[in-house]
Amino acid sequence: MISCKSNQSITGKYRSNFADLGFFIEEIDLKQDKSFHYEFSGDLEDTQLDGNFKINDNTLYLRFDKLKKIVEPDDSLTDWHNEHTYDLKVENGIEYHIKYQIRGNRLYSYNIETGKIVSRVEFESNRRKYILFGPKSYKKEWYLKKNNK
Repeated sequence: MISCKSNQSITGKYRSNFADLGFFIEEIDLKQDKSFHYEFSGDLEDTQLDGNFKINDNTLYLRFDKLKKIVEPDDSLTDWHNEHTYDLKVENGIEYHIKYQIRGNRLYSYNIETGKIVSRVEFESNRRKYILFGPKSYKKEWYLKKNNK
C-alpha cells in the first residue's frame, strides 16, 4: 500500500514572515537531533534559548532548557538574553513551553492565554490598504516560514 503522506522533514530554519508590531521577529532552528535554537528579537529585546522539541500529529512542542525567570518587584533592567517567562505546560503527556501548528513549510503559533492559533496580527505599512485610501495598519496573516536556502 502506498502512503499519500509526504515525508517532508520538519528540520530547518523558520522565521517570521514579517515583523510583528513593526519590530518583533521570531526565529527557530530545528535540528536533526530534536534540539532547537529559538530567538525572539526586536525593540530592545533579544531572547535566545535552546531546548528540545517533540512532534505529535501536526503540533510542534518546544521545551526550553532554562527555567522560567521569576521577576522580582525591585528588578530593574535585567539581562533577558537567556531567560524566559513561559510557564511549563503538559499536553498529551508532552511537557512544553510553546507550541506551533505545522502546515507544510509554515509554523502557526498558539496564543498562550487562549490556546487558539494566532493567524492574523496587526501589520504596519507605509502604504495605504487600498491604493489612495484606507488605513496604514491592518491585520495580516502571520506565521513562521521555512527558509529553503
